Amino acid sequence: MDTNYLQLAVNNNAIWCDTVCRSHNIRGEFHGTFWMIKQQAPTYYPNLITLSPARKLDLHQDPLATFLSQQKDYTISVKDSFADLDLDPFGFHLLFEAQWIFLRSDSIAVLDQPSTELAWKRVVEEKELLGWEAAWSQTELTQNHIFLASLLHNADICIMAAYQDNHIVAGAIANKTPGVVGISNVFTPEQNAEQYWQGLLAMISKQYPGLPIVGYEHDESLALAIRVGFTILGPLRIWLKDE
Repeated sequence: MDTNYLQLAVNNNAIWCDTVCRSHNIRGEFHGTFWMIKQQAPTYYPNLITLSPARKLDLHQDPLATFLSQQKDYTISVKDSFADLDLDPFGFHLLFEAQWIFLRSDSIAVLDQPSTELAWKRVVEEKELLGWEAAWSQTELTQNHIFLASLLHNADICIMAAYQDNHIVAGAIANKTPGVVGISNVFTPEQNAEQYWQGLLAMISKQYPGLPIVGYEHDESLALAIRVGFTILGPLRIWLKDE
């Protein structure tokens, strides 16, 4: 495990989550060893992210103690970034475990070239973003959008789409923070998924040259990431407390 890049991956993800929340006018709070919001998060986003191992956290001291012990009228979630918390006593249950992943910048150049049948583009207009989110979610979205137009104006964020016959068939989001680029929200067809991953990685390398790529995946997506060159930095866990 590369501890330095693990910490960079954790920080990158926390900054991304904070950025999404702020786009919804939800103010996140960085407390050094953790990040948190004190209200309902956008769908799929956590209320608390640990930024340090459990030995540096005091779960029984405010504001952590209040957050973990309170009951809300909505589900609250914790991203246990080092997979070392025991939140059962606070009424949480484990949703899933994943792995932080890492790809060196000099490894991206040796990947196969993406298919010329696909047009890889950066999403720059709100209408495109709506189509991208619909393709990502596999639903017809009419309200409660997660990814808002303000994200398109941030140079450190690149929302990518692969077009085939004018339809979005794959995509991902990259966010740059000091030392790394994060990749998240990857979606591809099941067939030839590695080809789409390679295309996304090539586009990230073009947008943010020279930076390694980090993120986290689990199950089949993790296996895919490893096949295209990622290595594992360490585990994380997602915990939920139902309303």
